[in-house]
Amino acid sequence: MPDPTTPSPIPRLLTALAGALWLLGIVQVFAHSAALSTALTVCLAAFVLLALPRTGRHAQVLCLLLAAAAAALAASYGTWDAVPRGIARATIFPGFLATIVLLRATADQRPEIAAARRAFAALDRRDRGGGIAVGAHLLGAVVQVGVFAILAPIVGRDASVGERRRVFLIAMRGMALVPLWSPFVVAMAVASQYLPHVPLWQVMGLGLAAAAVGLLVSIALFDGAGGAAAMGRSLATLAPVAPPVAVAALIVVGLTALTGLTTLQALLLGLPAPCLLAVGLSRTGSVAAVVRQTAGGLGRIGTETSILACAMTMGVVFEACLPATGLLEAIRALALPPAAIVFLVVMAMNVFGLMGVHAMVTGTVLLVIFTGIDTGVADVILFQAMLTGWGLCTAISLGSLSVATGAAMFDLPPTRLISPGNIGYVFLTSALIAAALAGINPLLR
Repeated sequence: MPDPTTPSPIPRLLTALAGALWLLGIVQVFAHSAALSTALTVCLAAFVLLALPRTGRHAQVLCLLLAAAAAALAASYGTWDAVPRGIARATIFPGFLATIVLLRATADQRPEIAAARRAFAALDRRDRGGGIAVGAHLLGAVVQVGVFAILAPIVGRDASVGERRRVFLIAMRGMALVPLWSPFVVAMAVASQYLPHVPLWQVMGLGLAAAAVGLLVSIALFDGAGGAAAMGRSLATLAPVAPPVAVAALIVVGLTALTGLTTLQALLLGLPAPCLLAVGLSRTGSVAAVVRQTAGGLGRIGTETSILACAMTMGVVFEACLPATGLLEAIRALALPPAAIVFLVVMAMNVFGLMGVHAMVTGTVLLVIFTGIDTGVADVILFQAMLTGWGLCTAISLGSLSVATGAAMFDLPPTRLISPGNIGYVFLTSALIAAALAGINPLLR
């Protein structure tokens, strides 16, 4: 009988498998072979099987539904060979997630984050309103949901429920705009798998403009900001964060533009060395601490990896079945104008998100469908429409990691974090951005 006091070997095994997937993913950028692809596929399948029992109930149910859908489609249309292809196609994601873990660990060791936290905490509460959305956006571009761990202590546990909820809702509006342009988020990773030939600089350029629209809507109509002077004081506290975020993004953009690497490949190759260098050059940083924190985080990417692997596998199986389903012909017969497709993609993400459906599921299905036919929508516009819907729906979905993390950090029930105000903000901003994308689409065809 096993000794109950003996530590489980599973966490160490998960860390080892995640590290192997990261390393092999980097090797695969340079050397493609059937043996390497098989090794990656086997490692990923083993990782998911070990990680899934340790994930939350929501992730387990979602992965089970995705696996069941893939199996049902494969059985109905005889496309079982698409299952291993789907797993193989998902093997790039663990390396991406591991690189993001390293990026977060680096941010924790850099003085800019600490300086921004101290300066923001010293602000008068009346000056914080407009800055919270922008601050959450800038910080979230790198630390992502970790931004709530930064903001929650600033607000304090003694703050009223109403104040904690108000700060989260404002911050969530800024966070929801990060996927519109940041190359460090899952939305960008998934979309780039289906639209790999779209230049990253084009996506980021459109996304930054769209995010600016979203921030202006939030500040002007929803945040109750204290005027231009208060906004300036609030943004000044975040100035130290902007340069490292810009440098990290430019490294990825530069690699994709100069080498022809995909966004995910550029992340895998381009960020680890600069991250370690940035910490090594910091007077207060510790490379050893970054390595330890990264190693500890590798075993905790099981939830995201499992969902991504199952969603991608389902997507590849769905893609293989699609010609036989008649769905593409039915959509072609509708003869939807490009503008309608742009709105459909953005709003479908929002509606299903509000219903609690994970963005990865809706996004994968829509990408498979609309990359399978000629829609009259430029690839970069379709890419950005997907990112817009994906990002904004996270602000109003109980299936969102941001909502779940914010609930834990701010000590609030998740149901209290889906507000009528944010629902209105999401659909209004979505409509404005979708209209702009539809308007410029003819210029990019």
